[in-house]
Amino acid sequence: MEFIFDIFWYGIYKTLDTCTSGVTTTQQTRQPGQRQMDNNSLKKKLISKVDSAMLGRQRKHQVSIVFLFCLIFISGFLYRFLWMKPLGENPPLKLHISPQNNSILALEKEPQTPNTTQGNGSSYPTAAEQELQTLMKVIEWPAPPGPTEYNFSTSPLTTEFQLLFPRGAYYVGEYVEVLITARDHGGRPKAYGGDYFQAKLHSPTLKAGVTGSVTDHRNGTYTASFLLLWPGQVEISIRLVHSCEAIAVHKTLRNTRLDKIYFYGTIDEATESMECHEWPQPGPNVCKFHDPDSGERWYCKRQTHNPCSGYKGVLQGTSNHNFRAEEQRLIHTSVKEKLIRSKVNPFQVLPSNNRTDNRSVCSPGLPIPDPSGFYYQDFWKSRACKNRAFPGPSAVTQCLAGKALYLFGDSTTDQWWKHLNEFIPSLVEINLSVQLPGVLAGPRVAVDTEHKFMVQWQGHQTALTLATGDEQALPFVANELDRLSGEGLVVVINCMAHFILNPVKGYVHRLRSIRDSVLRLMKRSPLTKVFIKSGNTGYKYTYGSDWLSLQLDTVMRAMFSGLPVTILDNWQMTSCHYLPQDLHPGPVIVKNEIDLLLSFICPT
Repeated sequence: MEFIFDIFWYGIYKTLDTCTSGVTTTQQTRQPGQRQMDNNSLKKKLISKVDSAMLGRQRKHQVSIVFLFCLIFISGFLYRFLWMKPLGENPPLKLHISPQNNSILALEKEPQTPNTTQGNGSSYPTAAEQELQTLMKVIEWPAPPGPTEYNFSTSPLTTEFQLLFPRGAYYVGEYVEVLITARDHGGRPKAYGGDYFQAKLHSPTLKAGVTGSVTDHRNGTYTASFLLLWPGQVEISIRLVHSCEAIAVHKTLRNTRLDKIYFYGTIDEATESMECHEWPQPGPNVCKFHDPDSGERWYCKRQTHNPCSGYKGVLQGTSNHNFRAEEQRLIHTSVKEKLIRSKVNPFQVLPSNNRTDNRSVCSPGLPIPDPSGFYYQDFWKSRACKNRAFPGPSAVTQCLAGKALYLFGDSTTDQWWKHLNEFIPSLVEINLSVQLPGVLAGPRVAVDTEHKFMVQWQGHQTALTLATGDEQALPFVANELDRLSGEGLVVVINCMAHFILNPVKGYVHRLRSIRDSVLRLMKRSPLTKVFIKSGNTGYKYTYGSDWLSLQLDTVMRAMFSGLPVTILDNWQMTSCHYLPQDLHPGPVIVKNEIDLLLSFICPT
């Protein structure tokens, strides 16, 4: 660095020497003595400084044009190096815009980067491609280093946990940590990580529970940390949801076995049933469908030559179970979702003198802490904000008066609609479509004319693996959002469970179209309250897995974080309750989920 500065000063001297000699020639006639003396004096001072800097280097060579350009280049480089960002450093990729308020300008849609071509013919990734790449990094999961053999996979029978740093007394507000040691079916310690554990600290007699945070040390050991949030006797339970080897199977099934799940579409007045998928199908006799508004695509195989224009919509979904023997053993019910052995006895937690409640009122954009809340006496207490209970119908009707509540999603939001319809006597259902037994369709509408509010549930189109109605009854959520406007709008969006069996790319595409519609809606109606309902735990079907659900739940939170919406953390609400985990949780959990929603709609 000192040598570069030496060259820098030497260049200044030579440049000034050349310039001043030219100036002397032209100005000697005006000031014959004074100007020459000034120039000589300046040159002497510079010579003295450069002599010191160059450590005795001789200055007998004239400055060439090439040297001057080198000097300019070095000066520019120094300026860039010292005062600007290093070359090649780019800002972190934004998954979406991050408005700080609800203003119209803050909701302007981030422009999409076009596919541009470099001089060598290669293409830059589009903004959508960059976002997908970033999201895939967010959900990266360690893979087993070798073949996924059952005997060397993690066993819930030999894996155990013990208390770290035991203390004489434990107080509310402190953390407790346990060490999980994973072992295979032969009792051998595992040397690598990647297992998926779910941990909770709970008090059955107090109907209290909270989730624990699990850290993978990538060497076969894990640390589970628990925040003590209530006084009394507590105990710790940890379940091995999946071994690392079983997760590798689920990942393969999700990304490569695309024939494991499909749905049926009808054509030509339902005289033909077509097998339909959300990815391109081989063969010439395939109907290709495209929704121009949402950008969604799907493909159906015809058995006849009935025109594709006769497509009537989704009939039902089904699955094709096709496991290899070793895969079946790794994901069998005997080794998944099992409690592991504990060396930690129940212990007492003492009250704390610090009872300060620093939570703010419930409002959009609040960060979600970990844990996000806890149950106590069957009431969910959020750690993000001051949520409250709505014990009777009058409290709910007072909150929803003058509002239009739209619930978009699957059967888990349909549970909310049913609960409200049964809980509020003045809420009357209006049949807008024929509801067949076992059919998931919609819309389902209920109106309270006394308090002037409406609640509507609507299922989402395609990727539904259950029986459904016709196409008209199952629109795309993005399209439905584009039809909404006005005052008093409250929108809840849930879109996850029916996508976990397919590659993540399709899910990201669906959420992106919904996110764009949310931004347009909030630009049209800035006072609209938008809620993104996270997934429930308990997806325990043949191909299902809470690990697959966790992947999509993480993607969902990343894509909607930073927007003026509220993410409802139902994931933890369904994972730490004393009721058995179920994709469709019991009434007490559903009531707490709805009360958390109402706390954001009516914070005071």
